[in-house]
Amino acid sequence: MNKARVGIIVDNLNSSKQIFDFIKMSLKSKNYEVTHLIVQRNSAGSNQNLFKKIKNYLKKRGIKKFLSAVTFKIILKLESLFFKRIKKFSSFFDTYSLKEFDLNIIEVYPIISEKDIFYRYSENDLQKIKSLDLNLLIRGGTGILKGEILKVCKNGIISFHHGDNEFYRGGPPGFWEIVNKETRTGFIIQKLGEELDSGDVLFKGYFTTHWVYTLNLINLLEKSNIFLHQVIDKLTSNTLENEIKNKNKILGPIYTLPPVPTLIFYFFSTLKRFLVKWINKTLIQNQNWNVAYQFTDKWKNIDLSKVKKIPNPPNRYLADPFIVKKNENHYCFVEDYNIKNQKGCISVYEINNNICKEIGVALKENFHLSYPFLFNYENELYMCPETHEAQDIRLYKCVEFPLKWQFVKSLITNVSAADTSIFFKNEKWWLMTNLSNSSIEDHASELHIFSCKNLLLDEWKPHKNNPVIFDPFYARNGGFISEFDNFYRVYQKPGFDNYGESLGVSKIEELNDNNYKENNEFKVLPNFIKNIKGTHTYNFSDGLLVLDYLKTSKE
Repeated sequence: MNKARVGIIVDNLNSSKQIFDFIKMSLKSKNYEVTHLIVQRNSAGSNQNLFKKIKNYLKKRGIKKFLSAVTFKIILKLESLFFKRIKKFSSFFDTYSLKEFDLNIIEVYPIISEKDIFYRYSENDLQKIKSLDLNLLIRGGTGILKGEILKVCKNGIISFHHGDNEFYRGGPPGFWEIVNKETRTGFIIQKLGEELDSGDVLFKGYFTTHWVYTLNLINLLEKSNIFLHQVIDKLTSNTLENEIKNKNKILGPIYTLPPVPTLIFYFFSTLKRFLVKWINKTLIQNQNWNVAYQFTDKWKNIDLSKVKKIPNPPNRYLADPFIVKKNENHYCFVEDYNIKNQKGCISVYEINNNICKEIGVALKENFHLSYPFLFNYENELYMCPETHEAQDIRLYKCVEFPLKWQFVKSLITNVSAADTSIFFKNEKWWLMTNLSNSSIEDHASELHIFSCKNLLLDEWKPHKNNPVIFDPFYARNGGFISEFDNFYRVYQKPGFDNYGESLGVSKIEELNDNNYKENNEFKVLPNFIKNIKGTHTYNFSDGLLVLDYLKTSKE
């Protein structure tokens, strides 16, 4: 079977990391291959020296745009100098030669509009590209493409839009979301149309907005790149489903390069936020998670102002509570975080008749542990804690309740996964987890589902629609409740630069190999205790409700 032939439109052969990484990913595809690079040459500006380029820019854009561009570049340079020192981010700022892939290269000379915005292709260049017999083009260069170039290939031209197309058109990508303190930053992968933003949307996703622009941009480019590869793989194999056919009504303005006052505001507000974070972390440490509980039979409609707190031990805090009942007593398993060592273990508290006492440490590893999800299988109690630092999803079995546990196996390896929940439904085991797949750790944006028949023997098969949720408003797990054969997934909802701001509970309405659907039942806001800033875990079983909350000052 011949692979589909794909070309990438670029401005030159010295590439950004995004295009370089995409071509590397394409080498693993069984359905398509990148065969050609179409290099756009700007004949008018290629031979200009710096002075002439500045003069030409001023003539076309004016002094205000020029000052904005210069200020923006200065801020980017300052941020890049800082993040280049961090190993996992340093490669993002490099340039990469596309020559090493040994691809076919053709040069074209687009007809560029007066303000360097719209690119059209001459008949000669169109014939050049047609002769390549490409199935698909990818826009990887500058310019908004117009005219017949959009129709040259069978599958058209695929492009990113780095922003939520319903609210953020234009650019810079991922910048205005920070200025406007948006909780999430979006992107779409679309088939280009003749009119701006008129093409069919092939994929849409969101991730949590980072408060520093450079990191928000890195996350945006890395995450969207992965899904571009997946979309093209499906498109070229005719397996692409759920295309968003309807055109969204444009709700917001087209954003452009920020004016100088906005850039100065961004710079100093970011610097202030950095200093406040540093002071809080190193000197004050005035925000800690806490666990509370309440005996009740009404977990859906309850007055949370009556909850009782489990006191935090000195220099530690508790979070992520899960409960199990044994011999008429309730046992609460929690993340027990050591502030000095910056690492969590799993501890147990006994709760009975509104009296709570610490039992001890149930599980401790040389890596961080949290989210101690508990479930029964063949009359044995199992735990699947968060172990993302170990790069796998691990299963433990209780051999002597409640403090003695042994490692059973790694269910899924080579993944950065957080907050995993496991349950049995419709003759299958299902595993819901939050995966991070970029250099910036982000477990809040994607919900992935896996399934298997035999919990201890089978390999876990990924759901065909993974990620089944790609939105930080709903993706991250925050607990799991089963009642009368109904299953409820608790999800966390962040705020802008505020992890675990609130939570919600959704009932799972449909779960099979082809579909996943859930409906929101209710939400819990951080308003049930004075001076709290967040709540992100909520569980109920056998008449006991437990949850956690973030308090803004020590008690």
